[in-house]
Amino acid sequence: TITATDKGNPPLSTHKIISLDISDINDNSPSFEKSSYNIYVPENNPSGVSIFTVKAMDSDVDQNSRITYSILHSNIKELPVSSYISINSETGALYAQRSFDYEQFREFQLQVKAQDGGSPPLSSNVTVSVFILDRNDNSPQILSPSPEAKGSSLFEMV
Repeated sequence: TITATDKGNPPLSTHKIISLDISDINDNSPSFEKSSYNIYVPENNPSGVSIFTVKAMDSDVDQNSRITYSILHSNIKELPVSSYISINSETGALYAQRSFDYEQFREFQLQVKAQDGGSPPLSSNVTVSVFILDRNDNSPQILSPSPEAKGSSLFEMV
């Protein structure tokens, strides 16, 4: 409220209410809750199951604070990362795209990007390490003596 008063006798005054809208500029990058994440997934997990959710915050407002998530890359060489893991771009939920096998690989890393909706957009990245946990899913094998042993037993302690 602004008040203007003159110096007359008697003094006269008037009041005016002025609304002021302050717009946000995109000056804050999204930030993840942790600097890196370690997640543990039992092998033989069902495909399509959510295994973890990454979360980033942006202290801007409105469109400048709307975050989208994506997977940048991983250290998996055999197949594209999308055949192992996917991410919900709105929630940051990570989904296993296949059943993991501890005997095939025990861990892998991927980079997740959080990008805000500002112009220009700001972003940050985080490393997610996925550790596959072994389950007792392979029967033991009996090693029989080899034909070359000729009377002596060969065995392996496991």
